[in-house]
Amino acid sequence: MTKLITIIIVNYNSADFINLTLEALANLTVNSYKVIILDNNSRFNDYSKLKKYTEKYKNISLERQKTNLKGSLAHGTALNYLINKVETNYFCIMDADAVWLKKGWDSILLKEFNDKVKAVGTQADSPNKPLDFPLMFAIMLETSTFKKLDIDMRPGNINIYQDTGYEMREKFLQAGFSGKIIEYKNTREYKGGPLKNIPAVVEYYLDGVLLASHFGRGSNPGGKKVSKIDIPLIRNFANFFQWHIDKMQWIGICKKIIEEQK
Repeated sequence: MTKLITIIIVNYNSADFINLTLEALANLTVNSYKVIILDNNSRFNDYSKLKKYTEKYKNISLERQKTNLKGSLAHGTALNYLINKVETNYFCIMDADAVWLKKGWDSILLKEFNDKVKAVGTQADSPNKPLDFPLMFAIMLETSTFKKLDIDMRPGNINIYQDTGYEMREKFLQAGFSGKIIEYKNTREYKGGPLKNIPAVVEYYLDGVLLASHFGRGSNPGGKKVSKIDIPLIRNFANFFQWHIDKMQWIGICKKIIEEQK
């Protein structure tokens, strides 16, 4: 039977995060789905871990490629490759450090689609990016519409915030379609959710229900900084260790949320 949803993920040294995502999908998804992961030339030990994680499931496809591309260009190019492989009616793009946290998340999103709405996903957590159309931290799209719009996921001019997938909003809106937003709440300000004690984590809510989370500081230690120490070397060490502490705490809380819904 053709699976209803394809989830695509690009891995770059993010095996532990993706392990959480796969666990969430296995326990919280109610429709038929499959997952395609492209490893984008990660360190060998990270790829080896990811390979072991994926072997626990029957509906996961893992590929590995060597590339000299870096950053957003590498990520967008990898997404183009993965999207070309999608054959299901709907597909979901997920950042490596994003996770669905609500039982039946897929049915909740599918109910939002109609003749106008062809994308449902997470809102940008930045005033420099449009807030009226989903970004692909975690987003579901109707495959036929997306492919007809011929969207290139590679970034444009980063200096004017044309990051990975920036064409989506413009091309969807020009074609007369819209997107449904899953609103963000950042734990820097919002203290009403289960991840409130982890700085700079994003929780996503739809109609008041926690639907997803994004670690939000990058899936590698070089992401957004949290330490305010003035001495650069000490600050870098502090950020490195804090990133690992926060990562494990985030994964642990998310696992607990998933476990409670089994």
